[in-house]
Amino acid sequence: MNGWLVAHLAGTAVMVGFIWTIQLLSYPMMAEVPDDAFVGYEAAHARRVTWLLALIAPLEVVAAAGVALFVDGVPAWLSIGAGAVLVAIWVSTALHFAPLHMRLGERFDAAQHRRLVRTNWFRTVAWTARGAAAIAMIAVAG
Repeated sequence: MNGWLVAHLAGTAVMVGFIWTIQLLSYPMMAEVPDDAFVGYEAAHARRVTWLLALIAPLEVVAAAGVALFVDGVPAWLSIGAGAVLVAIWVSTALHFAPLHMRLGERFDAAQHRRLVRTNWFRTVAWTARGAAAIAMIAVAG
């Protein structure tokens, strides 16, 4: 099996597990943090998530590029489509989710928190679709 496909599946699968953990555990649990401790909690969350993503995300991005550039047998529409989803995830992270976290980093706001949990379903579904696409790429290119 092609190493690019394996790396792509591995990186994407880790991100799928990561985003589901964030969506179902981390973000909802923020509402349980006492107001006087929330700013510190949010700062620790942001620091730890950033550190973890700095390790994982480059694997997924580089492997996705490797599949698109170097793997024969993966339909262009599948590779480009999955790549476009990845771009949409990271653009939404920069333009929507990072600013939400910055606002929450100043103080807990229940409306902003609900918005974070609700809108993060976009990234959860998008990364899950990328996981399915990574599996499909292996199935078609073997």
